[in-house]
Amino acid sequence: MYPPQHPSLVPAAENIIGRLGEIFQNRSTLSIGVARNQLVIEGVATDSKHPVLSDLARRLHGHQLGALTFRKGVKVKEVEGLLKALSQETERDGEPLGLRPRDEIPNWPNAQLFPLGYDQLGLKEDGEAAEMDTQRATQLWLGLARSAMTSEESLEESEPPDPATVARSIRSHQREEAYDQVIVGYLLQLAEELKTGTTGEAESIRNRVSTLIRELDHDTLSRLVEMGGAGPQRREFLLDANQSLAVDSVVKILKAAAASSQQTISSSLTRLLGKLSAHAESGAERVRDQADTALRDNVEELIDEWELADPNPEEYTLILDGMAKAAPLFAGGEEEEESLTGAHRLLQMAMEVGSWGPTVEKAVSDLMDQGEAPFIIDLLNSAPEGSRTGAALQAFLTSPGQLRRLLRGEDVDQATLKVVVGRMGPSAIPVLLDGLTESESRSVRRKVFDVLAEMGEAVAEGAMARLDEPRWYVVRNMLALIQRLPGTPEGFSAAEFMDHEDPRVRREAFPLALKEGKLRKRALATALADSDERLVRKALVELQEEIPETLVPVVVSRVIRSSHASDLRALGVRALGRSKSALGLEALMEVASSGKTILGRRRLASHSPEMVAAIKVLRERWSHDPRAREILDAARKSREVEVQRAAGVAGGGT
Repeated sequence: MYPPQHPSLVPAAENIIGRLGEIFQNRSTLSIGVARNQLVIEGVATDSKHPVLSDLARRLHGHQLGALTFRKGVKVKEVEGLLKALSQETERDGEPLGLRPRDEIPNWPNAQLFPLGYDQLGLKEDGEAAEMDTQRATQLWLGLARSAMTSEESLEESEPPDPATVARSIRSHQREEAYDQVIVGYLLQLAEELKTGTTGEAESIRNRVSTLIRELDHDTLSRLVEMGGAGPQRREFLLDANQSLAVDSVVKILKAAAASSQQTISSSLTRLLGKLSAHAESGAERVRDQADTALRDNVEELIDEWELADPNPEEYTLILDGMAKAAPLFAGGEEEEESLTGAHRLLQMAMEVGSWGPTVEKAVSDLMDQGEAPFIIDLLNSAPEGSRTGAALQAFLTSPGQLRRLLRGEDVDQATLKVVVGRMGPSAIPVLLDGLTESESRSVRRKVFDVLAEMGEAVAEGAMARLDEPRWYVVRNMLALIQRLPGTPEGFSAAEFMDHEDPRVRREAFPLALKEGKLRKRALATALADSDERLVRKALVELQEEIPETLVPVVVSRVIRSSHASDLRALGVRALGRSKSALGLEALMEVASSGKTILGRRRLASHSPEMVAAIKVLRERWSHDPRAREILDAARKSREVEVQRAAGVAGGGT
């Protein structure tokens, strides 16, 4: 945001060098891939809703850049050059960096830019990149295709990206780590997105991604899987792929993961997986669904405990034997006896004969521990009306102890959780709140939160009772729950939480405080004076439509005359555009002008976002004031096009 030669540019570059120095204590390079509104840092995608990172991604994307890398030993001058190159606005300064000839793209010995390379992808008539749909899965697929394609490759204008062409481009691309990072980032996101997608559009993208995996050679796929992370992150990717892609693609990814992890899949297991895949793809109609489910369930079981390098120890053999017995490849007759495990079969038999007892309870508990709650729910839903076993199963399944068991693992099936909670009613709330408080799994906490939020006012009492917790994240989660309620609970006030020691709690309390009429002005004043810039930003956004005159001095002293970031001060300036106070005018003139020249003419302040915003507000609200007109006259004569436009010069420039 600083122009060349600005005194703040060198400190900014030095700060980047300092942070890179910390990173390079444990690595020699840092690769950052660029998506449309996300960065992919060493295979991990940032939050697309993060305001700063998403804006940076969009700016880099606007320069048609696919990635940038830093190497150990990078110098301040290299970072300065990089910042100078990236600070150019593509809309104002001409051609994006990534569209220049390869040898004209600025690069340095230890800092390098990589072009996006999808400038010839199909375009709409209005010149914008073609989008098949607004759904996220489609956007991710298009992002993957665009990042993979080289500038020498093109598509017909009406033709969506072909997965075989995309795979060919990935296979033939020169091995550059940054390029692979972006591809992996999209694959990780697609696998996660498609595991819950049920629309026709999601199915279409699922087929495309599966075809892409089939078209990649083993070495390329192994390298991409390895780059996607190790340990829990790789396991999560495999589990997501197992739930979202075609079965033959699942088997191929599993083999690639084995190769990249230096783990071996025995030939016996390989043959069994291949047989299950063949049945799922082209077997008899009554077999396909069963084979598909068997393969996915048992791959998930294998992945969950896959820590062994030796393919032949006892645990591995037991898993293989269990798959052979459990795979429901056939239905009906004697063959069906081999289609389910003992616990499955025992529970089915109990439902058929109307039996219940400790042995059946043990079978249900074992199935719950194995993640088979959906199977139990399906069986319960199919129980005949008045079934003694069905009633006993429901009572057992909907007990607080079983709900705790369901929330105990690393993840929980959302549909099953909703069914169990729906059958339990309000009695599930204490257990769910315990899960939200105590679970170590972020996935479980997120799903529990969503279920609690849907339960409405019944959650209020339990949530308020936990606001005295000393742990900040518990208080924050409870406040977030209260926000989702249809109304503010009786007896609740957000006032004390606006002074909480943790800023994340204060941020969650702020929207609640705004809803309390008597607390609104105090909450805004408290937020404006807060040390947390994200909370200050929330308050300034709230003041963009209307600012009470009593808050004008707070905005001036705590924001405009502060050391806050330039964009925050600009927000404060724009908020003053809703005020008619003399103090507001003085503050605006102070931001826009740096005094007078020796000839008595107004001198404009240094160009900055807040200076431009101040001139625009002066023109819109104070053009009748002689002092404001003097500043506006100087602004219209400025050499900066942006300043001229703010002062009302049509088009700007000369």
